[in-house]
Amino acid sequence: MSEFLNRILTSERLKCIDVGARGGVQNTWKPFKHLMEMDAFEPDAVACERERAAGRPGEHWYPVGLGARTGKTKLYVLKKPSGSSLYPPNPAVMQQFAPGDMCDLDRVLDIDVMALSDFIDSYKRPLPNLIKLDIQGAELDVLRSMRDEHWGDLLALQVEVEFIDYYIGQPLFADVDAFVKSKGFLLFDLLPNRYYRVKGGEANHYLKKYLNIHLNRRDISCRMVAGDALYMRRPETILAQADVTVCAKYFAILVAYRCLDEALWFVEEMLGREIIDQTDAASLIDFVRSVAPRPVFRQRADKVGKFFRKWGKRLGIGRARKIDYWMDRSWDY
Repeated sequence: MSEFLNRILTSERLKCIDVGARGGVQNTWKPFKHLMEMDAFEPDAVACERERAAGRPGEHWYPVGLGARTGKTKLYVLKKPSGSSLYPPNPAVMQQFAPGDMCDLDRVLDIDVMALSDFIDSYKRPLPNLIKLDIQGAELDVLRSMRDEHWGDLLALQVEVEFIDYYIGQPLFADVDAFVKSKGFLLFDLLPNRYYRVKGGEANHYLKKYLNIHLNRRDISCRMVAGDALYMRRPETILAQADVTVCAKYFAILVAYRCLDEALWFVEEMLGREIIDQTDAASLIDFVRSVAPRPVFRQRADKVGKFFRKWGKRLGIGRARKIDYWMDRSWDY
């Protein structure tokens, strides 16, 4: 970890809200966990107490559900609990792409939920710098429940989005995207979740039936049904504040989400604006280097890389990569 980040963020931690946090902090955040303070939500009181009893440092657990407004609402519990939602399931759509019993409704519960701003006020919690939402279609409702004055410290959002209506009446990606952008955020990245068609509860039915293919293939595309969208404040807006703590938090989020190119640019901009000095800039650049992947020979920017690219082109190795983009998937599992 960078000495600069430890020095700045140990006393002024990155304030995070994780809605859909069962099991603790997600892997993306773990390298920065000692610099984070996380408010996590689990409406099931027993499960919430179990998470709290785990005693993981920096985690604060609340037996609270979040929704569009404070009060009573219905929770549609599916046989696969992770698919439960504040919106009723849409079997006609789910059955096309969701394998197994994900779309089967088990029961409907009346539960208490809070608006996000009401939670912040009632529990006297700090304003968030980073929010993660994974609540099966109700993400936009929670975002809309946060009053304007509570958006001021927010630097980034990780939001689950859907491209097809798994749940009846749920907002889709276009709705979430328009709202978040209206708050001054940019869509930085999208981690898609894709599925082949299901029939009779059987995953990959048509691939199995006609092509004798059981698992996902890199070279056979399939429908993008959902994803995790990463939104960030405009970096120029953050730099204009010239606040070293805010900039440190923004940099940490960039690295956590592997936006390493943006992080290195951000360091140079901080240095050029005299927000940090040469020593701190070197510390941050070394930190990025320490977490960056090592390039294979053809990716290297030096003479070795140039040599391998030259001979690879002559020998026809790795040709037409752009043309083959749609034939180069990374979903093998």
